[in-house]
Amino acid sequence: MRDRLLAVLALLALAAGPLGPPPEASAAWAVPGGGVASDRAARMPAPSASAPTVTVVGVYPATRTFTVTWTTARPYGGRPTTGYVLTRNATLSGAPMDTGTCKGTVVHGVPGVYVPADPDAATQTCTDSTTLNLGSVQYTVTPVWTRWIGSPSAASTAVQ
Repeated sequence: MRDRLLAVLALLALAAGPLGPPPEASAAWAVPGGGVASDRAARMPAPSASAPTVTVVGVYPATRTFTVTWTTARPYGGRPTTGYVLTRNATLSGAPMDTGTCKGTVVHGVPGVYVPADPDAATQTCTDSTTLNLGSVQYTVTPVWTRWIGSPSAASTAVQ
């Protein structure tokens, strides 16, 4: 009986393997890239490149409010983008947008994103207000889809 017990214990010890800490686990994966499909994933499809329209109310040195309007970008099967980055180009000042809705916020790590109240509307509108003398001003609109940033639109017609 004792011999059987010792044999069973010896078999259990052999089945359990060496005592001590378990071996370290390791894993790896790789995604080989190449070809046309991997390039498409990095770029947002181009929306309409039409320029935004801009109107201005007010005269320097008082506060001037620029209203920027553009067609909603729908780069993914008719679905609208999640936001837009607006860029102001001025002849007399490179100052960033200081007040107004065009300034935007940080969204998904992308700074300066204007998120429309109704992303599905046919057009989008935001405002940029300033007391700075900017000279001639133009705006471009760049669509954003979560963290993907598209190509900027053509520049708007310059306004004073």
